[in-house]
Amino acid sequence: MSIRKLNQSEDAVVGIVVTVLLIGLAVSVSVMVNNVYMPRWVEEIEVSHMEDVANQFAMLKYALDIQAAMQEKMAISSSITLGSKSIPILDAGKTFGTLQILEDQCRCIIRNESGGEVFNGSAGMIKYSSGNSYYVHQDYVYQGGALILSQPPDDMLIGKPSFVVTDYTDISFVLVNITTTEGKSFASGDGTYPIHTEYVDSPVVMHINNVTNITIYTNYPNSWRIAFESTFKQSDNPFSSDDVSMSGNRVIAEFPTDCANGLDLRYVEVLAQVSPGWIE
Repeated sequence: MSIRKLNQSEDAVVGIVVTVLLIGLAVSVSVMVNNVYMPRWVEEIEVSHMEDVANQFAMLKYALDIQAAMQEKMAISSSITLGSKSIPILDAGKTFGTLQILEDQCRCIIRNESGGEVFNGSAGMIKYSSGNSYYVHQDYVYQGGALILSQPPDDMLIGKPSFVVTDYTDISFVLVNITTTEGKSFASGDGTYPIHTEYVDSPVVMHINNVTNITIYTNYPNSWRIAFESTFKQSDNPFSSDDVSMSGNRVIAEFPTDCANGLDLRYVEVLAQVSPGWIE
């Protein structure tokens, strides 16, 4: 074999080896990005999105609190971002979420010294569920006036309902019932959707003498337990956090019978609809 042909043969082998090495390097980099860096980037995006949803639900609760307090016919739109966008160029990390309005998800029963039920009412809720790939799955829930963060199987209160003890015997409780219209109660995807809320009525406004207990049946009992306990722990009332108990999906706030416990109850109905367009 001539020297010229030998050199050409060696050049060809070197070219093949370099090509194989470059392909191997590209595969290694791709695997490292997908297995090491990509989960971190996506998780950071999901964490940021959950923070946005938390702020949006805080504004939603604020809007509902205003509507319940003013008791006037007015519509307010609050936007919720359901998912996060994909990482540019890599086209990965997109997540989807769901937004639902669900009726009759919570029940409140109030009894007085007669032992009978003086009030029995239900409350709907607005619920966002994330579709995170790497960050922990979370639900944000507005129920009865409470703002709840749920990380199944646990839940925690992040916004108190309107349950106030103004002095030793004067108690007030506002229970907000979310209702909806068929066909406008669900959305899913990664976009930003408005929730339209409108005050409808306060069908129950009453003063209850000698209240003995308030019982809440809910899928988020820990949050309602915290709501009652945080009020009972205040030093300007005769109640104790020990007067609040939780069993399964039931939370009971007991009121000492040696006090003339007077409860001002207001049961508020608010109509809520999801996605663009308002149905009368």
